[in-house]
Amino acid sequence: MNLASFSKGPEGGRLPVTLALLGALCLVSIVCLYPVILATISFLAQVSLFILNGIAALLAHRGDAGIPVAIEAQSEGLVFSVHVPTHDEPPHLVIATLAALRAQKNAPPYEVIVIDNNTRDPAVWLPVEQWCRENPLFRFLHREGVVGAKAGALNIALAQSRPDATHIVTVDADYQVQPDFLTVAAAEIAARRVDFVQFPQAYRCCDAAGSGIALELSDYFDRHARAANRADAMLLTGTLSVIRKEALLEVGGWSARTATEDAELGLRLCEAGFRGAFARQVVGRGLLPLTLNALHRQRFRWASGNMRTLLLWLSGRTTGAARPRLARQVLAATQLTAWVNFALPAALALLISAVQMAAHVPAGAQGAAIAFATLLLVMASAAIPLVVAGNGSMAHVATAVSTRIALLPTAAAATVAGMFPGVQVFRVTPKAICGARGKADPPVAMIVASVCGVGLVAAGLAMGSLPLTGGGVLLLLPLLAAGLTARGLAGYASVLRMREV
Repeated sequence: MNLASFSKGPEGGRLPVTLALLGALCLVSIVCLYPVILATISFLAQVSLFILNGIAALLAHRGDAGIPVAIEAQSEGLVFSVHVPTHDEPPHLVIATLAALRAQKNAPPYEVIVIDNNTRDPAVWLPVEQWCRENPLFRFLHREGVVGAKAGALNIALAQSRPDATHIVTVDADYQVQPDFLTVAAAEIAARRVDFVQFPQAYRCCDAAGSGIALELSDYFDRHARAANRADAMLLTGTLSVIRKEALLEVGGWSARTATEDAELGLRLCEAGFRGAFARQVVGRGLLPLTLNALHRQRFRWASGNMRTLLLWLSGRTTGAARPRLARQVLAATQLTAWVNFALPAALALLISAVQMAAHVPAGAQGAAIAFATLLLVMASAAIPLVVAGNGSMAHVATAVSTRIALLPTAAAATVAGMFPGVQVFRVTPKAICGARGKADPPVAMIVASVCGVGLVAAGLAMGSLPLTGGGVLLLLPLLAAGLTARGLAGYASVLRMREV
């Protein structure tokens, strides 16, 4: 069935909606009566994710690992158009980002376009506009009513880029690049002979507080991005992306149909036959999310957006003229599934199985065992890569593992949310340090998981069921892990305030 039919009016949309409701009712009935089916599907899906993660881990340290190329490998004729999208960002933060771009040394010809979209308070964007007026290489655009959030803003900047620009460079509002960023970018493009290059995301002021959280975030680049270089299958991750302008225009520019417009664009580029690479050298550093809620909001967007992108891909709605070979498809899938998990359907199956066990339904114990195994696999998939990698001290690794576990309920909810049609909302991660004070309430997904965990532990102890008790404990772990993560973020925000970042 075409998902677009759900948006039709009364004349053409009643039958599809009715069929969809009937299908949903049948599905709910099957799940309630036979939770073992839901548990089995969840287990098989999580096994698939575990295998994809294993492939990424095995390939990450073999072949081209993104080692920086020689700076001398410059390319003549390159012209960069650097785009800095902003929405309600602290002006001093944006100006610091622009100052770092102004300080580029020995760079090819370049311009910088700041595109501010839908910021209502002029006091926020006027200081940035004034700064750009005083610097000839910089142009400031303020637009109201922009549709498509960041993707829509980037398309405006793309249309305004200088005609002779060969490559589009994206830099987030909080990222301060090194003086040789554009020089290194030119060298990477020339040496690798690819259509786009992605540099890693890194974070400043993480020498003490926040190091473990930064380690959890960098695991994506250490495994999935490095593995993608095996088949020129690197997708995009937003900031510090360098894309050939002709390739970007050929695939239709940026799209807002998913919350992760960067990964979606990278997939369309790969599907169209363009080649991408991951350059391992750190060329810029941004800010970590400053609160636990901000971190959860970011993870929800990443997981739901990538899940939606994956489903669009599987449905053939991102397929280009040149279908990539199997290796590129597998490595693209490892990147899109880096943040997702199937703990939510497994937890639901475990709860229904507990009810069946209380009612002495024989199949309840089997469903509980499979659901418990799925939750164990979710935890293993989260922790093992960070522990095996051995990056950083034991304390940093412990914080990284606790951070990932704390984010599991949000990622699980986002995974399911990404499977359903509808407009995905792009929510900017707050970067105002003054707003990072105070104790934040746990996210709803974590609260629900904890309440279910308490109930399952009680039921498991009453019935002497290891799967129920163990599953309940696993559902409680994110709440316990969130405490360590919240302390790390609070310490990080304090460091930023002391350093007046």
